[in-house]
Amino acid sequence: MDVSLKEDKVNLDVTKKDGSTVTLTPSEDSAKTEDEKKDEQEVKQEEKKEEKKEETAKADSSNKSNTSELKKDTTASTSNTSSNKNNTGSSKPSNSGNSSNSNSSKPAEHTHNWVAQYKTVNIPEKGHNEQVLVQAAYDEQVPVTEMKEFAICNNCGADVTANPTAHMKNSLLNGGNCGGYHSEWREVVTGYNTVHHDAVYETRYVVDSPATTKQELTGYKCSGCGKTKAN
Repeated sequence: MDVSLKEDKVNLDVTKKDGSTVTLTPSEDSAKTEDEKKDEQEVKQEEKKEEKKEETAKADSSNKSNTSELKKDTTASTSNTSSNKNNTGSSKPSNSGNSSNSNSSKPAEHTHNWVAQYKTVNIPEKGHNEQVLVQAAYDEQVPVTEMKEFAICNNCGADVTANPTAHMKNSLLNGGNCGGYHSEWREVVTGYNTVHHDAVYETRYVVDSPATTKQELTGYKCSGCGKTKAN
């Protein structure tokens, strides 16, 4: 075994059984003293502590940033919800410029506004014929007559049929001048016949309901696109 010094390092030349030579260079760690090794370990531990502090500070900063972003997102979501409530009349709310452009390029969905359609129907007059009383039934008393002869005073015209002689005598006794009479034929009512008359009716047309018109539903028509549908 040969020992040599090269570039401040100790090299060991070892001859194997087969006659070949291998140079071994001890590591720096093996060459260091125990104190140096302890110092290096303390430095490494300090470095690890500093790295942990930096990682902890970064994690806290990241958590704060995420909390702030979450609050912003919550505020934005609340604002969008309020905007959606105020714009319930529109078809779809717009959340960004891109979505607004996309919505503007699509035609709005059509909602039919159905308006009732009617036609005028003529209703003719309705009525009927009925018998209307013109004259109620009644009984008529028809007189029965005959011709009779009467004695009439020539002077005063009195009917002296019952006793012409007594009339003349009485006139002379009282200063009268009735001295004769004549006969006349006159129509005299001798009784009555009852004649029954039936009621008199006539046919008249009576209106039950006058002619009129009515509106009849025929279907529905959209006031926007003109589409129709049956009722």
